[in-house]
Amino acid sequence: MVTGTLLRSGDQVRAVTQLVEAPGGTLLRSHTVQSSLGDLFRLQDDIARRVVEALSLPLAGGAASPTPDAPHDSRAYELYLRANELARTYDGLPLARDLYQRCLELDPSFAPAWARLGRCHRVIGKFIEGSPDSDARAEEAFRRALELNPRLSLAHKFYAHLEAEMGQSQAALVRLLREADRHGNDPELFAGLVHACRYCGLYEQSIAAHGEARRLDPNVPTSFEQTILMTGDIERLLAVEPPPILAGVDDGIRVIGLGLAGRRDEARGLLLQMRQASRLPAFQSWIGCLRAWLDRRPEDILVTISALGPLRIMDDPEAIFQMGWLLCDLGEHERGLDPLRRAVAKGYFVAPTLSGGRPFDALRSDPAFQQLLAEAEAGRRQALAAFREAGGERLLGR
Repeated sequence: MVTGTLLRSGDQVRAVTQLVEAPGGTLLRSHTVQSSLGDLFRLQDDIARRVVEALSLPLAGGAASPTPDAPHDSRAYELYLRANELARTYDGLPLARDLYQRCLELDPSFAPAWARLGRCHRVIGKFIEGSPDSDARAEEAFRRALELNPRLSLAHKFYAHLEAEMGQSQAALVRLLREADRHGNDPELFAGLVHACRYCGLYEQSIAAHGEARRLDPNVPTSFEQTILMTGDIERLLAVEPPPILAGVDDGIRVIGLGLAGRRDEARGLLLQMRQASRLPAFQSWIGCLRAWLDRRPEDILVTISALGPLRIMDDPEAIFQMGWLLCDLGEHERGLDPLRRAVAKGYFVAPTLSGGRPFDALRSDPAFQQLLAEAEAGRRQALAAFREAGGERLLGR
């Protein structure tokens, strides 16, 4: 089933189309096209071509599709769609990974499956099954996807998440900007920029990227709420319509916002919903960490974090920073300083949060904190220069 919206502003027309599997409602493809009123035939042809490409399932022995992200094998495509449905939840990711691998055994040139397999490797290694080579396998899959289709925006977005966690957020930022400059109608690229800009400490740019992503596709997911949390604008964060509980660590963003606003009973109620949504040990540990913070028990924060064991969640500089932030909020500044230092060393250049956040007020005169802030600001300035050089101001108006 094809659904969509048509918007007009002056002599410009924008069409957003979505290909949805019925009756299940699974979103298979979303595409946005913009043109002038004098070029409506091109817009119509582009939409029709995209829908036909998404529906193309060559019969066995038939000619291969000419597009690099179209399937060449109907059985492989069936496995791919089943995996996509499973990958909507963290609990379904291990089985989704297995189905993507089976898909690629049948159709090794199907670039979208490589991109989604890479996401599975990254997220599973981070939250579900500890593996020392999960990041390497994820990177290999992303690179394979981009070799097959250098324009595959989904691969660029997923790869940016991995790069940010590996301390390469500036490289991700520049690559996404260059792709967006070539293909500016793609919401996935701007969704990736929300993430990369935040790691670089570029909050205004991250928020602008969210706005552009949602302008192109009102339903595209971004990490906008995490960026708002980092700005310290708790009122704005809590004004955002709460998303459904997805049983992931991102659900904790609103809990932190409620806690910082003094609405601790509401935060505890949300934690209870999160606990019931998933039994994955990593998420239960994160919930325990947030409960310990709400109850002012710093020792238990450290205990719950240590329970994560070999999972790679604490290799992510954003997660490392959050642990230091929560400790400092409880007055444990000496113990909180070390994770803050490690986060900045891994490329999390959130200088505005460090310079303006109340949990760090007691550290202002500490030479170690001053050095930490200087390093974060230097990294942020370098990323801002790269952002401008890559045309970010023209693309986002920032």
